Amino acid sequence: MGGGETEVGVVMAGMKRARRRTIAGLATLVALLLLLVLNATPVLLIVRQALATAAESTAWPLRWIPESLTVRNLAEVWSTQNLGANFVLSVWVAFLTTVLVLIIGAPAAWAAARYSRMAATSVRAAVVSRVLPPIAIALPLASALIGIGLYDQPLGGGLILAHAVYTLPVVILVLYAGFRGLPLELEEAAHVDGCSVWSGFVRIALPASRGTLATAALLVFLLSWDEFTYALLIQLTHRTMPPLIYYYSQYGELGAASTLALVMLLPSALVIGALQRLVTAGSMEGFGR
Repeated sequence: MGGGETEVGVVMAGMKRARRRTIAGLATLVALLLLLVLNATPVLLIVRQALATAAESTAWPLRWIPESLTVRNLAEVWSTQNLGANFVLSVWVAFLTTVLVLIIGAPAAWAAARYSRMAATSVRAAVVSRVLPPIAIALPLASALIGIGLYDQPLGGGLILAHAVYTLPVVILVLYAGFRGLPLELEEAAHVDGCSVWSGFVRIALPASRGTLATAALLVFLLSWDEFTYALLIQLTHRTMPPLIYYYSQYGELGAASTLALVMLLPSALVIGALQRLVTAGSMEGFGR
């Protein structure tokens, strides 16, 4: 009798575990579907507005699939704006901002992670600087850029510096956490073999943190690519893409604004696709230790 009761208990426990796994699987599936809907809905709305006629763009109730599709919005924006130059300038600013911030931020974050005296000051400074609203920094920064001749430049030199100021704290925080997770023994072994401190950073720390570096690069590129406040105040005539979307939205040109937003999606998707594998590897680094 005792053995039979034990077997029944084991079977019941197995059924409970299977039920819990099923519930957990269903909950995960529902969460993933909800996440997909929340992320896909804005993109679908942008595509719909970009391809809809002016009449259907503001019609209610909203139809997800317009009765007639058109590329007139893109043709109108292309003919009335210097869209090619605006697009290239946005890519140029985002790319150079990413390169500049990584060059400055990686050594700073590594030094903070390896030297405890610098850690508290660096991290606190990064956090405090991100607390300030962008508009509070943009106005005095614009005045300073006028004084040094970098305001409203065709190549966006002032905007690149502004975006570097804006994104550098994010890079320091992200890379600081990544460098802190690296075993110090790797660099110590390199020093024993004759590597200098700088050589150990370049040859050991950076390659071992390529996933975290890719994450930081992706964040900087997207922040610079989508940034609006600095671009609006610093580039009055040589505009990047976000202010153009603002101007069309302000005057009720929803189709043109959505078309520009759809154009802006393309570089973001390309950068995310190019860095996705490294970003995923960086997010999983901690689970391998």
